[in-house]
Amino acid sequence: MIQKKQYYHSYQPLFRFSDWELFGYEAFFRCESFTPEALFTSPLEQDLMFELDTVSIYEAIMSYARSMTSAPKNLFVNILPSTLLHPSLPSFLEKLYATNSVPSRYIVFEINEAEEIADYRAFGEAISRLRRAGFRIALDDVGKGVASLRRIVEVEPDYIKLDRYFATNLSRSPKKQRLIQLLVTYCQDHTYLILEGIETPEDLAAAKVLGVDIGQGYVLGKPAALQQGNS
Repeated sequence: MIQKKQYYHSYQPLFRFSDWELFGYEAFFRCESFTPEALFTSPLEQDLMFELDTVSIYEAIMSYARSMTSAPKNLFVNILPSTLLHPSLPSFLEKLYATNSVPSRYIVFEINEAEEIADYRAFGEAISRLRRAGFRIALDDVGKGVASLRRIVEVEPDYIKLDRYFATNLSRSPKKQRLIQLLVTYCQDHTYLILEGIETPEDLAAAKVLGVDIGQGYVLGKPAALQQGNS
């Protein structure tokens, strides 16, 4: 699949609630033969998983760069914890830095909850390496896995992306509203709070009223191929 390039990326927009401006895109890996979940949760050998993840990251950024006709928006790309801990990460970042035309400050690496982190010290060093190169960090699917709170404290992400569970029926759930309000308070002045999976105008309105910074979901835009001039 990798050798024959039987894959592509779709890009879903994110919008800033303060002014409804386009804030950026999240890149989603797509393949005709497999679902992304089947690929990235399969028991692949470590080096093969690293290759798959870094190919996805590299091609997502390169495709985005080719679509740009003006100043770039933020691009969110997923990365596995095992990729961050892989010994070949520094050489991959050097390649990315040398060939990428998108300024690193516009690239946000989303760390997902698909894997446990065995070595938090090495994980922290990898995060620091990304930040020294100018990239920013997001925690993805916060609230879905058991390690979310620890990662928020130890990673100090630039962005917290709440799992789509919290967007579903948000307008009718006082419990979800109270929890989001707590996170809004925690994030003030140092972290952007993003709610993904918003699918109705009512839940979109509730998220804005609660003070969420950025929204993502079908009500705002579905994942699609980037066309010339999208960014």
